[in-house]
Amino acid sequence: MQDNQKPPGRSIDLRNPQSVPDPRFQRKLIGLAALLAGATFGLDLLSPVGFATGVLYVVLVLLSFWSPDPRDVFLSAATGTVLTLLGFALSPPPMASLSSAIANRILALFVVWVTAAVVHSKKLIDQHLEVSGAALRVSLKEVADIKFALDQSAIVAITDQAGLIKYVNDKFTEISKYSREELLGRDHRILSSGYHSKEFMRDLWQTIARGQVWRGEIRNLAKDGTFYWVDTTIVPFLNAERKPYQYLAIRSDITERKRQEEELAEQRALARLGEMAAIVAHEVKNPLAGIGGAIQVIGDRLPVDSPDRPIIEEILGRLRALHALIQDLLVFARPKAPRFEVVEVRSLVEDTAALLLKDPEMKSIDVGIEGGPEHAKADRELLRGALQNLLLNAAQAMGRRGAIRVSISRRDGFCSISIRDAGPGIPADVLEKIFVPFFTTKSRGTGLGLPVARRVAESHGGTLEIETHAEGGTAATLRVPIAEV
Repeated sequence: MQDNQKPPGRSIDLRNPQSVPDPRFQRKLIGLAALLAGATFGLDLLSPVGFATGVLYVVLVLLSFWSPDPRDVFLSAATGTVLTLLGFALSPPPMASLSSAIANRILALFVVWVTAAVVHSKKLIDQHLEVSGAALRVSLKEVADIKFALDQSAIVAITDQAGLIKYVNDKFTEISKYSREELLGRDHRILSSGYHSKEFMRDLWQTIARGQVWRGEIRNLAKDGTFYWVDTTIVPFLNAERKPYQYLAIRSDITERKRQEEELAEQRALARLGEMAAIVAHEVKNPLAGIGGAIQVIGDRLPVDSPDRPIIEEILGRLRALHALIQDLLVFARPKAPRFEVVEVRSLVEDTAALLLKDPEMKSIDVGIEGGPEHAKADRELLRGALQNLLLNAAQAMGRRGAIRVSISRRDGFCSISIRDAGPGIPADVLEKIFVPFFTTKSRGTGLGLPVARRVAESHGGTLEIETHAEGGTAATLRVPIAEV
């Protein structure tokens, strides 16, 4: 039956639970009732003593079951009563059977009125069930609509008291990259990114275990290794003892918002850094060059076998490191606009690697280059500086001993330069911070090499990605646009 079909003779309006009659059905019902009443009355006149004739008015009462108004049942019983008494008056029985006739009619009226009471109760129950059923259908439809709207706009999961996942919607599987089968029966530790402290997670569980709603922002780890942020509300469902028996987690993806917040914070930091860099360049860089030149002159005047010559070399080395730090600071804080030209990538990588290997500390490093030649649209010097940073990081990761493999390829309009070392790899807690300015794990590192390299890549419309592998080693992939020649 279609939802819009109505039962014969009535329809239900939840705002007014009274049945609404169908006029055509009503006319047919009244005509049939009148016909039955007349036929029964005629039979009653012909057989004034018989009990069976009087009880036929029960049919009239039963017929009123299809009337939309419950009061029509008693109207039918009253009509049968009046016709029974009228038939008795118009066709009185002989005196010999008077007592039997009266008893028969009383018994017939009793059956009619008991039937009327039963039919009336049944009608009330049916009408109540019909109204309740219609209300239930409306409620279920509203719940289904709310669930549909929630599934379209939010990431939803339901867990049991122990935190095991019982339900996830499609948006949950989309953002986590896990299938529904991989998630059901597991707990949310499958998504842990290791970002949040134990105290943070303990507060979350203690809050919902007390039956209180928890709200906060969580960073999760998807199956493909990417991170995503969700604004989370966890609602405990409580049993009769006010204890949680399951939890509903409603989340929204705020990854883009967090990225924008980070960029805004970085821009503010860069603005302050730019001001400091200008002061450093003016107050430190120029005097530093003078000091370095003076010490170089002093060193040149020393005899070749002078015991002070190593000290002079150490001072000059420290000054060069300080100069490089100031230069990185200036490049990072006030990057210059790229001056694009066609650059042959393999030869640039070879030149940069040769310059690296001239350092005596790098004598145990081997650089192998595969692929090419490819041509990129890039600023030669900026790209050279980025490659130098990446090659130096790879060498330092291996303790300046081992093989570095450089692979050059093209894909989707970009030239990819992948530099892979054979070091131990980068721990997860360090990997997420490698592009944070001034963050470093090296005793003499500046923490600006990778941020500067990524800024160079982005200024070219490209990317810089760092991947660490379970079997060891780290790959830095720099992508810049291809130049067609």
